[in-house]
Amino acid sequence: MSSSLMETPLVTALQLVQTALSSLQQADSNDKTSTGTETAINKLKMAESLLSRMDPYLDSMSSKGPPALQALVEETDNHDWKGAYESKKISFQVHPGWSAGGYEGSFIAMVAKSIKARRVLEVGMFTGTTTLCVADALPEDGQLVTLEIDSYFKDLTAPYFQKAGVASRIDVRIGSALDSIKQMAQAQEEPFDLIFIDADKTGYHDYYETILEAGLLRQGGVLLVDNTLYKGVPFTPDLDSADQATIKQLQLNLSNGLALRDFNKHVAQDTRVEASILPIRDGVTWIMHRSGNKSESA
Repeated sequence: MSSSLMETPLVTALQLVQTALSSLQQADSNDKTSTGTETAINKLKMAESLLSRMDPYLDSMSSKGPPALQALVEETDNHDWKGAYESKKISFQVHPGWSAGGYEGSFIAMVAKSIKARRVLEVGMFTGTTTLCVADALPEDGQLVTLEIDSYFKDLTAPYFQKAGVASRIDVRIGSALDSIKQMAQAQEEPFDLIFIDADKTGYHDYYETILEAGLLRQGGVLLVDNTLYKGVPFTPDLDSADQATIKQLQLNLSNGLALRDFNKHVAQDTRVEASILPIRDGVTWIMHRSGNKSESA
């Protein structure tokens, strides 16, 4: 998997360490006798090595996903997203780093297998790397409903799903994700065994509340929410007041980070559920109905 597809708190820390290391090395270049600076540089180099090697190691030591996945990852990494946006084929600017990729996609698929999921809801498809992984893990009669705002992504992913042999299990619904969720609730669609939210971060609260209130997550089902550690912003208040150069370097969207901080707090205080944030990539929160909760769906 290309390193350009990774956005995690570790990468945020790595970029800061690399900047500090570069500054120290430049300051030390004309002073070879400064042992204090040399020691600091050596420690920063060690920290940089630790930070830079973890994600590639996780990739190399984990399942790679279905055989057809790599072609979709490469498409995500090399696609002309700028051109698609400028030609108004998509309604917003995107970045390859938004893709969950093979490592996280395989994790979501393993969750689906472990709970014997038959019906899965994905809120936010993008280029469908997770979609493909999870659909591949479903039984023949399984169904994955995935919500996406622009039809461009449906057209882009269709041949990859077809080649992977999972197209018949995937139902791509185009339009506002919140509207689609409300429509499912009004139609009293069968609850889902597994739900994965990975869409616009400021919309997480409404997705979460609508899903729970409508009973779209079955009793014993699992709700997974992506990016809940968003580049470290939810647990690092210092980033709130970072200078513009740092924000640009780290490609931070502070409104996303602050929305996720509030979302995490909301879930932690919600007596209807039990939740645990896992440090997988940019953070994945595992949520289930609290045992014995009367509001659980039947």
